[in-house]
Amino acid sequence: MSRFTSAIKKNGAGQYNGEKLSIVIPAAGMGHRMKSYGPKCLLAANSRDTILQKIIKNAKREYPNSDIVVVTGFESEKVIKSLPQEIRIVENSNYETTNTVESLRIGINACATRNVLIIYGDLIFNTYSIRDLTSDGSSIVYDKKQQFKSDEIGVTIVDSYATRFAYGLENKWSQIAFFESEDFDLLKQFCSDKRKSKLYPFEIFNYMINKGCNIKAITPKGMIIREVDSLKDL
Repeated sequence: MSRFTSAIKKNGAGQYNGEKLSIVIPAAGMGHRMKSYGPKCLLAANSRDTILQKIIKNAKREYPNSDIVVVTGFESEKVIKSLPQEIRIVENSNYETTNTVESLRIGINACATRNVLIIYGDLIFNTYSIRDLTSDGSSIVYDKKQQFKSDEIGVTIVDSYATRFAYGLENKWSQIAFFESEDFDLLKQFCSDKRKSKLYPFEIFNYMINKGCNIKAITPKGMIIREVDSLKDL
């Protein structure tokens, strides 16, 4: 049986607060600075796990019944072979000419629910980094301790809510986000809009905010998180 999925999984999806939870992990990109090493998500996070395997373990530890969808692309078969059988897979076959918004569109369309936790596939983090994200509406994780590089996407925060995403801001978006219900529908709508297909996720989030979406900005206590852009980062 093929491990690829295009259908929505109706039974056995995860739950949070009595509601079902999907987790989408975009892992389709080549990682141009590390392309010669293969998929970045398959680099070793520790002596036992790849980056992607560690993400999945942490996600399952915090949300044990969640329905996880991994979006593959670059050297897809290698990524698939590394994944547990219960993980659902969708492929961004146009990964070379598209960006993360297309991978999100594909992953979101495969979601079993209207509640989605998005975790980028090149992150190394502890479980505190994603704890309780689903308890109080749509939210993003941000870094105020300079764990992310200065050239990463930042976020302006007013009264604990994100008001704008852009480069050059001190607080950095940690590439983890949760959207529920109507906010999920809005995210899906914008990601499916062909006129916005060349945008990046942070630009989609700005459109959502302009449409009235309230996105809480959270720094979980005890959070340790890094984005892997190079072997030095590992």
